[in-house]
Amino acid sequence: MIKKYIINEYLLAWYLLFNDSPTEDLCHLKRKLWINYKKQYNGLFYDREKIINDYKNFIPDNDTIYNIIMDSKDFKSLKKELEKQRINLIKTWDKNKKLINRVQKSIIRKDYEDFDCLLINECFSIHETFKNNNLIILGKKYDSENQTIINLIFEIVKSKVNINIKDNKEIKDAIIEMAILNEFASFLNEVSCYKEGTKNLYNLKKQIYPYWLMYLGIKREDMVEYMMRDKIAFESNNYAYEKELINMNLEEFIEFIIRNKRYIIKEEKKTYIDEII
Repeated sequence: MIKKYIINEYLLAWYLLFNDSPTEDLCHLKRKLWINYKKQYNGLFYDREKIINDYKNFIPDNDTIYNIIMDSKDFKSLKKELEKQRINLIKTWDKNKKLINRVQKSIIRKDYEDFDCLLINECFSIHETFKNNNLIILGKKYDSENQTIINLIFEIVKSKVNINIKDNKEIKDAIIEMAILNEFASFLNEVSCYKEGTKNLYNLKKQIYPYWLMYLGIKREDMVEYMMRDKIAFESNNYAYEKELINMNLEEFIEFIIRNKRYIIKEEKKTYIDEII
């Protein structure tokens, strides 16, 4: 899913030029550049889109400001940190590559083109996905390398699942969360992660959960084990076992739930207190 983790010096320099400075020295340097190269500094604002569209071959029209930034002590320090982050991510990805492939085959059940991941420092707090050119910009701190991998895969799947959702966006979002933030994360972290995700989608996920287990190929007699693992209870005998779900891919499963939502999804009743809140 991730082909390469890449450090693009021009993109890193761009974020340093157009975001809050992480150090006082860099703040002074930017002020000096603004005074001495105001017109050129302004012109660089549009370079971000150019870099994203051609990150492998991008060369600026005038590299004076970039060269000054790249020659600074702070830039070199940030790039060194980024190189360590890149190595750690590659190690984590390689360590879990078999599991990631297993998820693609057993949970997503559809091949998506590989993405490249452009890394910037975590201090910028950014995670953007560009599905048209299969690119992710990542500069955000997560709790662990595992969590970073989970969120990368989540964003890829979310951007690539292609169905006509109309008024069913919540169903799509809930099922993708179940696939990656819950089921994949449970395997990766070796503990149930079914409480993770968007709180407003939890009730919806609970109602889809019996069919989700059928989709995963869990036999009726084994469902109690999963209910205990994930702390989501239901009466399995009240559900017809849909054998065809195991032959669907993730997109087809979402479409199945949407087609049958009037039998599966019940609106959560609001109490008087909920309405006041």
